[in-house]
Amino acid sequence: MTTPSNLRHAVPIIAGLCAIYILAHFYRVSTGVIAPDIMAETGIGPEAMGGLSSAFFFAFALFQIPVGILLDRFGPRMVVPALLVFAVAGAFVFAMSSTATGLTIGRAMMGMGTASILMGSLVVATRWFPPDRFAAVASFFVAMGTLGALLATTPLAAISEAVGWRSAFYLMGGVTLVFGVVAFSVVRDAPPGHAYLQRRPESLRQVVHGLGEVLRNSQLKYIVAVNSVGYGAVLAITALWGGPYLAKVYGLEPIGRGNILLLMTLGQVVGHLTYGRLDRILDTRKNLIVFGVAVSIALLTVLALVPNLPLWAVTTIFITFGIASGYTVIITTHGRAIFPERLVGRGMTTNNTSVFLGAALIQGITGAIIGSFPTEFGETPAVAYRAMFGFLAAVQIIALLIYSQAKDVRPSDDMARQSSD
Repeated sequence: MTTPSNLRHAVPIIAGLCAIYILAHFYRVSTGVIAPDIMAETGIGPEAMGGLSSAFFFAFALFQIPVGILLDRFGPRMVVPALLVFAVAGAFVFAMSSTATGLTIGRAMMGMGTASILMGSLVVATRWFPPDRFAAVASFFVAMGTLGALLATTPLAAISEAVGWRSAFYLMGGVTLVFGVVAFSVVRDAPPGHAYLQRRPESLRQVVHGLGEVLRNSQLKYIVAVNSVGYGAVLAITALWGGPYLAKVYGLEPIGRGNILLLMTLGQVVGHLTYGRLDRILDTRKNLIVFGVAVSIALLTVLALVPNLPLWAVTTIFITFGIASGYTVIITTHGRAIFPERLVGRGMTTNNTSVFLGAALIQGITGAIIGSFPTEFGETPAVAYRAMFGFLAAVQIIALLIYSQAKDVRPSDDMARQSSD
């Protein structure tokens, strides 16, 4: 039962989880603005750069199902800090490495170490807040976490220029360790009296049966369709190719390209907060998601088809794309709503598997697309990036066609279901 007292106690819990998620978001997108520097220093090409960037997301995706089982069995308070140890080690490995192999291992360890943060935090939110408030809480949480992506734009570019990108990762590894200890101290899995606290631990057979229930859910495939490409398209720009695109096509230095990616990331923050409020105001999730995907497709199509866009136009498109992509928090809410409380950990992490597996594939495929074009005087041609934007638009069109068959689960439906329970 959610009470005013419980909500007050939830504030430091959410604040602690937000702090960790800021760091997790930094790790996700940290290769975007410094990608040209890494490539120049180590001599790796676009394909290898795409591969090491995608290693984070492959590791993250592969750990989602185990994380879901662990969250349902042991709770976020134990699982999240324990896995963060791998993120700390990964940051140090990345900072020390000078080869594609070492950098890839470091990225994979960061992905594994941060695999439980988002879903663990949202599991906590489902138990501390009423269901019609979940989208607003989730959007606030994701928006605050996106501050980590801000750290990976102009601030990371400035640190890279001042002391080098390796020093930045040593610093973030140390900060992550401290924040993990803080999270363990403040996070509580559920409010007093919640059914989760009186649960009996599931047997292995029950764990497997519950996972089977999740996979058999008839609505899951529609959620997965959008999940697998929506966030991946955003990350392809902010975490990987936005920096090289602005450097090679427009000649921007680290601070200049960092500023544009920072504005795009701020757009994401605005989008997350806006969609979170519209969820309750309009009492619809599906229509908001369809709108966000459609706008994203339109913007990517312009980047793909219109040559020689002025820098101001590209900047405007990037910012607007960031705002439109805020629908990703609503697809997370939609995915949560199709599962009962006892399956919330496995259900949400199964959905999140598609998010990060899709992101990993998109990173690798876009690297292959860009690398397939012959260089001109040692530089990647602008048409290679236009082809990459076209690919991102195409996969979102396919996803939208599939998702259009999904059943809308409204906030009012959640409240009616809670009342009946």
